[in-house]
Amino acid sequence: MLYYRKTGSGPPLILIHGLLGSCATMGMLARGLARQFEVLAVDLRNHGRSFHASGMTYSEMADDLAGFMDEMKLKSAGVAGHSMGGKCAMQLAMNFPEKVTGLAVLDMAPKAYEPIWKDDIQMLLDLDLTQITRRDQADRILAEKMPDKAFRGFLLQNLKRSHDSGFFWRSNLSGILNATSDIRAPISGRPYPGRALFVRGGASDYVSDSDWDDIQSLFPAADLKTIARTGHLVHLEHPDLVTELLAGFFGKKN
Repeated sequence: MLYYRKTGSGPPLILIHGLLGSCATMGMLARGLARQFEVLAVDLRNHGRSFHASGMTYSEMADDLAGFMDEMKLKSAGVAGHSMGGKCAMQLAMNFPEKVTGLAVLDMAPKAYEPIWKDDIQMLLDLDLTQITRRDQADRILAEKMPDKAFRGFLLQNLKRSHDSGFFWRSNLSGILNATSDIRAPISGRPYPGRALFVRGGASDYVSDSDWDDIQSLFPAADLKTIARTGHLVHLEHPDLVTELLAGFFGKKN
């Protein structure tokens, strides 16, 4: 089963992280939403503490999530995902509409994207972890070719200290790199008729105005909110505002 963290009480709400994230990266949202919901933040396959697998198609990951809900004895739940996790949430809603009481997608469209972060993942794999004794040492090495400190910090959340005081990558970086074609692919299936909320960053290029027709063709009841002057990591840049949007959306009666 997928690894997860559960907080709060109330109607169930599943949170799904993006590429190279984990349930921990959804922590600020989880803490805010736990005042109103039973929040289940999951680690997707090949991420965090969840199992490793060769494939990462969205249908496979939707099956993982549906199986997780069955294991947790959840007939249905609200589902919110960011980036790649947003595509997983969309595919879950399309494949198992009876399981999804409402869908929220953070800065992602159902379309195909150009491969992202391949070079960055390769840089992580190229680090000689046997020579790394401190996390800031890894950060300094990466800084030579990866100038964005916040992005480096995000990626280095995957670097963990082992019992012998060495370091290891918790996520399956090689598996993720090999699954690039799966991750960049569009989602498809029967339109999801339920309520949906798409939240995009006004300074992000992941969801453009031209994507809206495609979104509505698959999610005809969707609404769109734009957070001005915000990049792709909307939930990390404005956790309080995104929490408020999600709480309002999932708190409404169908």
